[in-house]
Amino acid sequence: MKADHDPEVLVVGSINADTSYLVAELPKPGETVLSTGRLDAPGGKGANQAAALAALGVRVEFVAAIGDDDSGRALVEGLSRRGVGVKGIATLTSHPTGSAVILVSESGENSIVVHQGANGAMSPKHVKNATALLSPSIVLTQLEIPLAAVAQASKVSGALLIVNPAPMPVRDSELDQILRAADILVPNRTELASLAGMATPVSLDEVIKCARGLDFAGQLIVTLGAEGAVVFPAGVTGDHEIVPAPQVKATDTSGAGDAFCAALAAALSQGKTLVQATTSACEFASWTTTQPGAQVPDSRLKGLSLSV
Repeated sequence: MKADHDPEVLVVGSINADTSYLVAELPKPGETVLSTGRLDAPGGKGANQAAALAALGVRVEFVAAIGDDDSGRALVEGLSRRGVGVKGIATLTSHPTGSAVILVSESGENSIVVHQGANGAMSPKHVKNATALLSPSIVLTQLEIPLAAVAQASKVSGALLIVNPAPMPVRDSELDQILRAADILVPNRTELASLAGMATPVSLDEVIKCARGLDFAGQLIVTLGAEGAVVFPAGVTGDHEIVPAPQVKATDTSGAGDAFCAALAAALSQGKTLVQATTSACEFASWTTTQPGAQVPDSRLKGLSLSV
């Protein structure tokens, strides 16, 4: 039985200090371009998801790792102020806090380089100890930390496990173990192709065909950016439903996938069906592409009407 202090959603993942550079167009290999602006902001897929969940009013606990440095302490303080539970964030003296450099074009597209830092040193033992006394309804995790740590997160008893397979690693037995444990898998079309061992699908028919070829027994949501998402509520052998995304003028797509996963978990924690939750997630993720940075500040949500 869930205690009052238990989180509705437990996020296990990465935390980074992001530096975003605004450019007219993303540079080609060997090309140097001048930036028209710079933004230093919190990031990391796990932290982005945890912060969005808190902003959406969900009780959330976050398990992660930082370095023993000023940037790490500032990131944790920022999450705590937003209402994220941070008791599960470990401080590692032998690694710096993770960081990322993000290039954002005028069209809103982005390229990201991540230095794992402490994220890459998260251990199964740390995750096991941090989650031992928690009974969340949902566990949300990604692959920006070691797969062994993700696998440990998948063992949290009684929780619905949502896996966002990003960034996509080389397929191995550890990843297969995580996929077998996942109740809901949320890849984009590129990640779907890697999982299915097929070419990246372009058309909607190709996306559906690729999904049908996936060796996965749980529920599947394939995110398609501005095109919305394809949902397989009964698994890849069952019927699918297309969920469109609201049309917006995107200025920064970094973190949109994280916002989608957070809103999905938030809606599911409120008892919505998978299709209803995906609709909410598309709405929220689309809105976040109109905001700067990978992590939307709390103040941006005031007065925003969302179906989550």
